[in-house]
Amino acid sequence: MKMFEELREVPLFEGLTDDKLLWVAEQGSEKFVRAGEVNGREGEPVEHLYVILEGELRITKKADGSEVVINVYGKGMFFAEVPLLSGTPFLATGRALTDCRFFLLPDAVFRRMLTIYPAFSSKILETMAQRVQILQSIASQREKQNSLSTLAAGLAHELNNPAAASRRAVGDLRENIETTKRLALELGRALQSAHLEILATLEEEALARAATPPALDTLQRGDLEDEITAWLDERGLENGFDLSPAFVGAGLATGWLMQVEAATPEEALESVLEYLGATVVTAGLLKEAEAGVGRISALVEAAKSYSNMDHAPLVEVDVNEGIEQTLAVLGYKIGPSVEIEREYDPNLPRITAYRGELNQVWTNLIDNAIDAVEDGSGQGHIRLRTTCEGDGVLVEVSDDGPGVPEELQARVFEPFYTTKGVGAGTGLGLDISYRIVVGQHGGDIRVVSEPDDTRFQVRLPLAPGAGTEKETTHRATRETREVSR
Repeated sequence: MKMFEELREVPLFEGLTDDKLLWVAEQGSEKFVRAGEVNGREGEPVEHLYVILEGELRITKKADGSEVVINVYGKGMFFAEVPLLSGTPFLATGRALTDCRFFLLPDAVFRRMLTIYPAFSSKILETMAQRVQILQSIASQREKQNSLSTLAAGLAHELNNPAAASRRAVGDLRENIETTKRLALELGRALQSAHLEILATLEEEALARAATPPALDTLQRGDLEDEITAWLDERGLENGFDLSPAFVGAGLATGWLMQVEAATPEEALESVLEYLGATVVTAGLLKEAEAGVGRISALVEAAKSYSNMDHAPLVEVDVNEGIEQTLAVLGYKIGPSVEIEREYDPNLPRITAYRGELNQVWTNLIDNAIDAVEDGSGQGHIRLRTTCEGDGVLVEVSDDGPGVPEELQARVFEPFYTTKGVGAGTGLGLDISYRIVVGQHGGDIRVVSEPDDTRFQVRLPLAPGAGTEKETTHRATRETREVSR
């Protein structure tokens, strides 16, 4: 009788008569959980609907190696209705903040009550709708944090190489300028004005050649360096081995050096060659530093565009460019065993879209593909394809990983559903991608998968259509499929 009285105070059972509530009390059981203990761990099977009679329970979910607090449930609240209806394990972990007492309603009884007690089913569905909104909000914020974390990690990694190269070039440049200044003073004292004019002409010619040096493979470069080193050694230059790479890199062969020799007094030849070598080295270091700074600027620009979410208006978007920006951000995750194949349509039309949100979609799909191919053995292969299709564009991200089992393909876009092990994936990315593509842009996203060939296909209109209506249709179809299952 005590259980009957306690259940009468639970809002979930307000619409039941005393006889029906007494029957419910007889069907269930009681469970006690001490403070600090776990009740239902993420990934474990679910067999009951839980109603809290006493105490508080904190609900958390694993994400990126840490526990994210989703909610705290207190007396009179219930939970586990979502996994029961969807046939999934616990989506999150419950830990008692205080001593807790639960009323456990078996799955079979829970499903029967949904069909015969309208007030009960209405309360369940109403609470589920509220919780789904909360979960979607948490999922969205978490996924955006993940995207920004990905951006920060990728940007830090990608900036490191050009920054280090620029720093090294500037350090070498400082030293080389001092050498150039010293040689210039020596030549100023040793040469007549006529020879100085000739030297200036030779310097201009050397710099002009250095601006557009010929392309050489390793073997050709090595042969030319050996040839120039031998030529310099014959003329008594002690540092010929150091000068030859500079001359070869600037496209200056022995023929040009002979012209320098013919126009220079013998006693000044060594200083003139060292000066010209230092000059072309300075030009090369400036080019290297400029390239590094240019790379940094391009990465910052890509990051600005990539992270332009929420507050950004609808703009014209180059889909190919957005995918390339995403690859730049994710470059640090792509190992040497992963091959990226690009098959972009050069005539792909620009679409009107939310640029930052689409970049989030490309991040989720490419990141999943990287994980899929790295889980396998040998050389992983990812293909990125864009093309026109009807009155819109098609983006396809495919990989040769193990694939998604056919029975799971219909569920990959569900909130918090993941094919990875517990704690290894949040199950947020594809649901977020679904809502961005379908809900915000009126497009379509689907997966076609078999072993060694998994393809995520995103179809986007040239301008967003009635996205909300289309998403409602997709969600209704998905819910009907779940109910029938």
